[in-house]
Amino acid sequence: MLQNIRENAQGTIAKTIIVVLILSLSIWGLDSIVGGSGENEIATVNGEPITEREFERAVQIRRQQRLQEMENPDSSRIDMDALNEEVMDSLIRDKLIGQDIRSRGLQVSESDLDRMITGAEQFRVNGEFSQERFIQAVRNQGMTVDQFRTMLEQDHLSRVIQAVIQGSAFSAPSETERVASLLTQTRDFSVLQIPVGERAESMEVSDEELRSFYEDNQERFVQSESVDASWITLDRSELVDPSEIEEEVVRDRYRERVESMQADEQRNAAHILIREDREDAEAAVEAVQEGLKQGRSFAELAAEYSDDGATADEGGKLGFSSRDDFDESFSEALFSIEETGKVVGPVSTSFGQHFIKLLDVRSEEPPSFESMEASLRETIARERAERRYVELSEELADMAYSEYDLEAPAELIDASIQTRDGVRPDQARAPFDHEGLREQLFTEEVRKEGFNTEVVETGDGVSVVARVREYYPREQKSFDQVREEVTELVRQKKAREALRESLEGMAADMSADAGLPEPDMGTGTEWESFEGVNRRSLQAQAVVRDAAFEMPAPQNGGASTRIVDLPNAVALIRLDAVNPPDSATVSMMASNLGASLGRRHGQMAYQAYIESLRAEADINRN
Repeated sequence: MLQNIRENAQGTIAKTIIVVLILSLSIWGLDSIVGGSGENEIATVNGEPITEREFERAVQIRRQQRLQEMENPDSSRIDMDALNEEVMDSLIRDKLIGQDIRSRGLQVSESDLDRMITGAEQFRVNGEFSQERFIQAVRNQGMTVDQFRTMLEQDHLSRVIQAVIQGSAFSAPSETERVASLLTQTRDFSVLQIPVGERAESMEVSDEELRSFYEDNQERFVQSESVDASWITLDRSELVDPSEIEEEVVRDRYRERVESMQADEQRNAAHILIREDREDAEAAVEAVQEGLKQGRSFAELAAEYSDDGATADEGGKLGFSSRDDFDESFSEALFSIEETGKVVGPVSTSFGQHFIKLLDVRSEEPPSFESMEASLRETIARERAERRYVELSEELADMAYSEYDLEAPAELIDASIQTRDGVRPDQARAPFDHEGLREQLFTEEVRKEGFNTEVVETGDGVSVVARVREYYPREQKSFDQVREEVTELVRQKKAREALRESLEGMAADMSADAGLPEPDMGTGTEWESFEGVNRRSLQAQAVVRDAAFEMPAPQNGGASTRIVDLPNAVALIRLDAVNPPDSATVSMMASNLGASLGRRHGQMAYQAYIESLRAEADINRN
C-alpha cells in the first residue's frame, strides 16, 4: 500500500503541486511561497509567524479561485469574512503540518524530487524535459533551484502524510456487513392517502380564527420590495461584423501568419553539458572534443561526460524545440547548423559549456489564403470588437456615473432602453439573474436617489447599466388584503388536523396480523400496498418511502404506524414487514462498500490528526 501511495504521490499529486507552485510564482513571485521578512505578524503557530503579506496573497489566490468557479463571476457574492477565516485556518494548518514534518525528520530523496520535476509538463519541450526551461522558469521568479526543491519537498511530504493516514484506515468486516445489510434491506408497507382539498372547503372558520392566524403568521403576508427598472446592454458580439473587415487587412494578417509559421521552425537537438563549477571542466571539454575527433558516438560521450542528469542517459536528446526555448547563445548556435548530424561546440551559456548536435528539422507548409480567410476575418473582427468593447465600457462607466437617466448612455452605445416592472431582490430572470446587478439595483443610491448602476458585466462580453423608474418598499399586507388567502390557509390547517385525528384513531385500532381496515373517509380513498421496496425505490413517493424506513419494525403482533403530511393530502403508513437481504446480496454490497467506508474513516482520521496538532500547538492570532 505504501508503495502505491508513494507512486501516486510522485504522479498526479506531484504534478498538481508543481502547477500550484508555478501559478503562485507567476502571479506573486517568490514571496507568495516563502513570505517576506520584517513584516507585520498577524498570527504565530508555535512561534512561527504568519505574515500580513502571506495572508493577503493567500486571500487573493483563494478569491480568484472562487471567481473562476462561478458561472457568472461576481466578487460581490463572495463572503470575505468567511473567506478570510477559511484562509487563516488553512495557513495555520499548513504551518502545523510543516512543523510536524520537520519534527519527524521526513525527507524526499533527491532522485524522487528529480522525477517530480522532470515529469512536470511545465518544464517539457515537445514532450521531453528541458532543463533550460526549468531553470529559466525558476530563475525568472527570483528563486534558486534549491529553494524550489525545498518548497516542492514540503508540499509533497504533507500530501504523503495525508495519503498514509487516509490509506491506513479501514472498515472492519462486521461493520461493512452491518451497513450493507441495512442498505440492501427491503420493506413492505401500506399507505392510505386522504386528500385535504374537499374537506378544507367544508371547514367552518370564524373571523376570530382568521385574525388570530394572521397575527401569528404576519411574515407570510409581506409584500416584498420591488422596482420598475430600465436598462441598456453593451454586447461585444454585436460591435463588429466580420464581413466589414477590409480585404487588404485580411491579406496583411495572412502574410503575418505565413511569416510566423516560417519563423517557427523547430529543431531536434542533443547536447552535452559541462558545468563551469565542475573541477575537471576544462579536461572534460577537451575529452569530448577528442572523442568527437575520434568518431565516438555522441550518445556515448553524453552518457560519460554530460552534467545534464535528465538527458545524459538518453544520448543528450532535448526533443524538438523552437528558437525561443533556449538561452540566446545556445539557440543561435543550434539554428546556425546547416546539416543534420553536425556538431558544434563548445558553446558558452549561463549553465556551462555545451556541445550541440542537430538531429532533425521540421517546419510547417503555410495554408492558402482562401483556406484561412474566413477564420482570419473572424479573428480580426473579434480583436476589433474586444478593443471597441473595452473603450465603450470605459466611456459608458463614466457616462453612467454622471448622467441621471439612460438616454445619453444608450445613444453612446447605440442601444435601445428596455424596461421591466416588478423586479424583486429574489428574481432570477435575465439580466437581473446576475446577483451583482440585482444588488446594485436595490442600493439606496440607485433605488432612492435616482443614480444609474455601475457597468456590470453579466456575462462574457455582455455589460449592463440599469436604473430604477419606481421603487416599492417592503410592506406588511393588511388583513383585509389577504383575507381570502388567510381563509384558505386556516381551512387547510383545520382539515389536516381533523384528518390526523381520524387517522390516529384508525392507527390505534390496528394490529399487525389483521387486515387493512376499510377507510371511512369518503369516496376515492383506498389503501395502496408496496412490497419489497428498497431505500432508493421509485415505487412510492420519496417522503412516504423515507418515513417507512424510519419506522421501527412491528413487535409482538402490534402494528407500526406513522402519519405524514403530503403536499395535498395526509397519509397513514402501516409497516407490514422488514425483509432482511440474502447473504449473497449482502456480500456483494459489502465488497463494494468496504473501500468507501474505509475512505470515510480515513478522512475522519486525517481530520483527527489535524485537530491533535491544533490541540497541542500554541496558536496566537493578533
